[in-house]
Amino acid sequence: MTQCIFSVILITLFTQFFLQEKLQNAVTNLRQLEEECMKLKVFTTKQISEWNEKIEIQKQKIQSDFKVLQRFLQEEEKSHLWRLQKEKEQTLKRLRDNKATLEQKSQELKSHILELEEKCQGSAQKLLQDVKDTLHRSWAMTLERPEAHSLELDTVCSVSELYFDVKKMLRSYQVNVTLDPDTAHRELILSEDRRQVTRGCLQENLDNSSKRFRILPCILGCEGFTSGKHYFEVDVGEGTGWDLGVCLDNVQRDVGLIQEPQSGFWVIRLCKKKGYLALTSPITSLYLREKPLVVGVFLDCDVGVVSFYNMTTGSHIFTFPKASFSDTVRPYFRVYQHSPLFLPPPDE
Repeated sequence: MTQCIFSVILITLFTQFFLQEKLQNAVTNLRQLEEECMKLKVFTTKQISEWNEKIEIQKQKIQSDFKVLQRFLQEEEKSHLWRLQKEKEQTLKRLRDNKATLEQKSQELKSHILELEEKCQGSAQKLLQDVKDTLHRSWAMTLERPEAHSLELDTVCSVSELYFDVKKMLRSYQVNVTLDPDTAHRELILSEDRRQVTRGCLQENLDNSSKRFRILPCILGCEGFTSGKHYFEVDVGEGTGWDLGVCLDNVQRDVGLIQEPQSGFWVIRLCKKKGYLALTSPITSLYLREKPLVVGVFLDCDVGVVSFYNMTTGSHIFTFPKASFSDTVRPYFRVYQHSPLFLPPPDE
């Protein structure tokens, strides 16, 4: 009997141990599953965060691109409306001048007709008086037809073309810009084709041209603009500093001027300490999402617009407030150490 009881206890203990081990294994397995589930949860949470971030970046890019497009289209609208108004005024002036001339001639003819009719209705004596002179003046009168003016519009605009490709539109105004050695500061070294400029050591063998920048390491483009739209690109590469834009041809070059519109400069800058800046007064900080390797400069002399574009991404950088150019406008560059600038030809 005692042996039977002992056997039952032994079996019970064995069964308990066996079941405890099974349960412990189950717990271990479940904990592994729980740990894996937590890792998957963390991973999924991270995916949700990354996805939301990616969506937000894309949203901001879309909004930014459309803002650029809207701004560009607004400037183009202003420009085309201004040109249309100017064309309207010029043609109306010519037509009104023609009308005034014809009105004056009409009055002259009416006066002469009245004189002849009075003579015809007068006495024979009065009819014979100065008849030769009267007839001579009558036959001598002619009617000069005013110059014909075409009523075909010169100012036309295809909005769909502007909408589809801002880059293509900008490059339709692209001009071939080369560097003017006569304006180069003595520390600037030009390539043979005058498309690249590097800052180096002071060169003593250069002439003392009054066109040369003496204080700041600057240089101008050879080309000057007085009217119309013009666009050029500057390859800034991985340079850590540069100033570029346009300036008036008559800016002073022998003093350290503040480069701002009031002094005849419309320029943006990259510097190590402050990043990207528009040299307005006061200076405007520019926050660019992507570093431009090629900067596009757009100039509309007639409307007074100077705009800058990141041609690496096709996005707008900055547009200066409307300007009024009192002199020829030329491309402007300030060169920093170890940051050469290159002007790619238009066909590139």
